[in-house]
Amino acid sequence: MEVDSLSRRRKAVADAIGLGFLLLVLLDYLRPALLLLPTVTAGGDTPCHYPTFAWFHDRLLPHGRLHGWYPGAYLGQPLLLYYFPLPFLAMSALAPFFGLPVAFKLGTVLGVFLLPLLAYASLRLMGFRFPAPLLGAAASLVFLFCEENPIWGGTLASTLTGEFACTLGLGLAVLFLGVAYRAYSRGWSWRVPGLLLGLTALAHGYAVLWAGLSAAYFLYGARRPARTLGWLAAVAAGAFAASALCLLPLLSAWGWTTPYDDPWITVSAANLVPPLLWPLFAAAAVGWTATLAGARRAGGPDHRLLFLLHATAAGAALAAAGPALGVIDVRFVPFAQLAACVAGGAVLGLLVRPLAAADLVALGLVLIAGIYGDARSQVLRYWVDWNYTGLEAKELWPAFREMAAHLRGSVADPRVAVEYSAEHEKAGSIRMYETIPFFSGRSTLEGVYNQASVQTHFVYYLASELGATSPNPFRSRDYSRFDTESALRHLRLFNVADVVALSPQLTASLAGRADVEDLARIPPYALFRLRGPGHAYVEPFAYAPVRSSPRGWREKAWRWFTRKPLSPVFLVFSDDPRFALTETDEWLPPPAVALPGGVDVRETVEAESLTIATSRVGHPLLVKISFHPRWRAEGADGPYLVSPALMMVVPREPTVRLVYARNWADHAGLALSAAAVLLALAQGVRELRRRRIAPPERPPEGLEHRPEMLDACDLPRAPRRWGGAVPVATLAVLVALRFLGGGGRAGPGAAALYERASRAYAEERFADAAEYARHALALSPPADARGGLLTLRGESLLAAGQPRAAAEEFETLLGAEPRGPYAPEALFGAARARAALGEAEAARGHRDRLLREFPDTPWARRIRAEEPARPEPARP
Repeated sequence: MEVDSLSRRRKAVADAIGLGFLLLVLLDYLRPALLLLPTVTAGGDTPCHYPTFAWFHDRLLPHGRLHGWYPGAYLGQPLLLYYFPLPFLAMSALAPFFGLPVAFKLGTVLGVFLLPLLAYASLRLMGFRFPAPLLGAAASLVFLFCEENPIWGGTLASTLTGEFACTLGLGLAVLFLGVAYRAYSRGWSWRVPGLLLGLTALAHGYAVLWAGLSAAYFLYGARRPARTLGWLAAVAAGAFAASALCLLPLLSAWGWTTPYDDPWITVSAANLVPPLLWPLFAAAAVGWTATLAGARRAGGPDHRLLFLLHATAAGAALAAAGPALGVIDVRFVPFAQLAACVAGGAVLGLLVRPLAAADLVALGLVLIAGIYGDARSQVLRYWVDWNYTGLEAKELWPAFREMAAHLRGSVADPRVAVEYSAEHEKAGSIRMYETIPFFSGRSTLEGVYNQASVQTHFVYYLASELGATSPNPFRSRDYSRFDTESALRHLRLFNVADVVALSPQLTASLAGRADVEDLARIPPYALFRLRGPGHAYVEPFAYAPVRSSPRGWREKAWRWFTRKPLSPVFLVFSDDPRFALTETDEWLPPPAVALPGGVDVRETVEAESLTIATSRVGHPLLVKISFHPRWRAEGADGPYLVSPALMMVVPREPTVRLVYARNWADHAGLALSAAAVLLALAQGVRELRRRRIAPPERPPEGLEHRPEMLDACDLPRAPRRWGGAVPVATLAVLVALRFLGGGGRAGPGAAALYERASRAYAEERFADAAEYARHALALSPPADARGGLLTLRGESLLAAGQPRAAAEEFETLLGAEPRGPYAPEALFGAARARAALGEAEAARGHRDRLLREFPDTPWARRIRAEEPARPEPARP
């Protein structure tokens, strides 16, 4: 007995020393002196989350709200309706003791410090004995040091780039695996795993999907699959109910987000199987192979290891299905990687356990894990220093602070647009401009939660027009080239008054315009203000809105917004017959019917409300705030969704008030969450009372657990049942979604639009022909049709009196296919377009190239006929 007691003591001491060492390694990187420094965290997306925390802590939480309207980005968007509040709740709990900047820092690293501890607890709950839990925790430390994919989530590098919610969710999901395994094998109720899964949902949505799918493993060997499926359903229902105060509002309005429907994964060994993790992956593979190969001889496989194998497969399957689910596929890869790492650590623990000095060997492996991760790290120490010294220590911080002070205002002031540039990195983050609402009080365009708004594509399109370079996180969308003229129209549409330029190209373009005022130069920032009519968030319609079916509104709004020049006629996406003017052809500009002018409008703008006074009841008003169904209009019909994704109201009274309001989903979600927690507590109390009176009941058949077999995790063997078909089919469907693809965009294909364009050109409807061709090109036509469409569009634009746009189309074709079949026609058209623009030298260059490279074509003969006396250039 004393030997056993000593053995337990040695194990406990070894666990304490090992876990303490793992935390010390993390503290060596995430130095307390930096974490407690009251500066605003820099690096990646991280500083862009700080305004969210401040808004949440100062404005939402005091009113008992977990989400609300944030006017600072994307023309306004719901804040934390589509993101995860748990990290910000943790930060808010720390704020009274440390202040906001330090509380934010501590909240961002919370998941990093918890992950090894939660991995250890999970393996203990699964029944792994010493030293497997400790080595699993050490494996999670090695995973944290992975630097190959810093924007994928879960690792320390990803945390430093702003994915701290994912890291926290990952840790809670790993703990859920252990809790679910223990609860299922012992016949426990849904309560503990369900509530923990609900908490995971509040940390990160991707984590809850992975954890829930991983729990389907129990169906493989279930004696009574229906009962197991019922237990899993109870856990899922309890989790949903417990987190319904957030999940129900999110799901009820999920249609008003921008999906990530394109693949992000770069399929390479270094990305999917990082070299740092090879030893752990190898150990996991050995363990999985051994337990499967020796299952018959050992009386069954080690279900704990197979559970982690299934969790690895679940992460991979979800990554494959990401684009079809409208989420970022790479975010699921770290879940699969971590499951394999923890399995590798557990296998090493099983191998070490029989040794006489297992505790010393285990501590040696923990030491090796820390040294190995530290030795392989290339950038983490630098990134930690960069992030947590804060924005205030950065080279461009003084200039950025002065620029923000120069723009200072409130949400009632017009918006500010800031050019995308690598220069922002010197102020603390490549996305530093997204913090403008916090540091200046003014709203801007871009924001960190680009899936949480319906304006995202429009904002990025404008950024591509405005900037010499621009980001494009949505690979399925083609944005614009630099185009100041079009950008200014869009800026006015979005009520942007001030522009911050960084590139010489944009600075020179704005400085040379009569409709733009040069405000200030704070190198590298150049501040400009748009001249013209007064900037306002509300303006009367100049033309009658044109009714268009809500079906397919996103694509129709995209076509409307990207049309050049921008149409002054707005589409209202509604089936309301009161809008008598209807769309005749969704591929062409809407018909224009002028409305009487002379409408006077005044506005009062607040964070979550807008008050409008109008001089003419019944005249439609454009509200330059992003549409969301939570907006409610008092004293008006609407709000209606109008292109691109703004709001329109039709006043019934002289004073109209728009309010961003709670709805049924908030009340029902809160009631569900309260009911779930109360039900769990009531059942727990009742069970405790029953245990005092009588011994616990035998677990239902199929859920039995024999304590003496916990280490081997030999769940009761069962004849083959249909239960395993459920997880297998689910994983197969998720993988298949990767290859099935989406349904495509609504409407005719590129070939049909090509035919319409050709017909319109023959009928001399040149503007229509150019539009049809533009939309056909956007549908990625075959290579042999693309050249014809570009030349047809170029010819149509030239005939429609738009030589500059025509020249761009011809030169795009020449750049892509310099010797292609349409190159002679493109050279001829480009020469005419440049000549029409008065650019004689450029026109001459195109003519000379046509005569030199394609002298025997009809287009060269036309050039000779037009200029018979001009000598031809020498042929090569």
